Amino acid sequence: MKTSIPKTTGIVMLAVLFIASCAPKEEPKTKDWKRGQDFSTVSFSVEGFDGPEAVRYDEELDVYFVSCFVGSTSGDANGYVSRVSSNGVIEELRFMTGTEEYPFDAGRGMYITGDTLWVADHSGVHYFNKKSGDHLGFVDFSDFETGFINDIVEKDGDLYVTDTGQRKLYRIRDFEAELVKDNLPIMPNGITKLPDGNLVFAPWNDGPEIYQYDVETDMLSVYGTAAGSDNYDGIEFYDGALITSTQFDSSLHLMIDGKDELFIKLPGRPADIAIDPNRGVVAVPYVALNRVDFWVLKE
Repeated sequence: MKTSIPKTTGIVMLAVLFIASCAPKEEPKTKDWKRGQDFSTVSFSVEGFDGPEAVRYDEELDVYFVSCFVGSTSGDANGYVSRVSSNGVIEELRFMTGTEEYPFDAGRGMYITGDTLWVADHSGVHYFNKKSGDHLGFVDFSDFETGFINDIVEKDGDLYVTDTGQRKLYRIRDFEAELVKDNLPIMPNGITKLPDGNLVFAPWNDGPEIYQYDVETDMLSVYGTAAGSDNYDGIEFYDGALITSTQFDSSLHLMIDGKDELFIKLPGRPADIAIDPNRGVVAVPYVALNRVDFWVLKE
């Protein structure tokens, strides 16, 4: 038996479908920065390092690398890089170490290009296979009058390395180091890349101006003015904001549209931070505490 739908019922159904299609779709809620945090809101902590100075997150492997001083900041040949899971388990404490020919002295800032992890130390920049931990080589800075080789970032296939002690910026091109900028107006500590490609420095001294550098034009300009005075260490750009760690007031700072503010109050003096952009988590190392803390940035 064939059943027919009354014409009026069909008209009503079409009207309902039309209204539903025209109704505004609910937009996903925008997460806000979790301001006012301190150690009571830390997500988790990882202990057991020897003077952790810098952290770098790798999206492909979903792990953190932690470079460690191990005592002296000069040539004692016992530095190492640890491999830590994204949920805070040390998978291998001494995952990367130096060799007899190229000893690893007091690990510092890191950067990853492809399968290679680059890490600064007392006398140059080592590079390792990020998957196996194998030592691949070393870029020697001994021809330069260095002070404190510190942090690394990549731009157009070249690596840029800060020298905090000598107010210098170096470039590594084809595995050879060269001086790019001398007599910088600040002592550059951390370094990162902005969305427009400019490089930006964390000022260790002579702050609170945060400078950016245009590689193409060789021009320096002020990016913003920090709320603290100086002693800035780590620096990362995430979701429209510049996040810095400062030992001046033991905190993370947040700079949005040139306005800087204290963001997270820390339990110790922070070093070079890292960000997991997928989870929105920041990793904060403390050389003196032998620990790395992890906070969620937004909620």
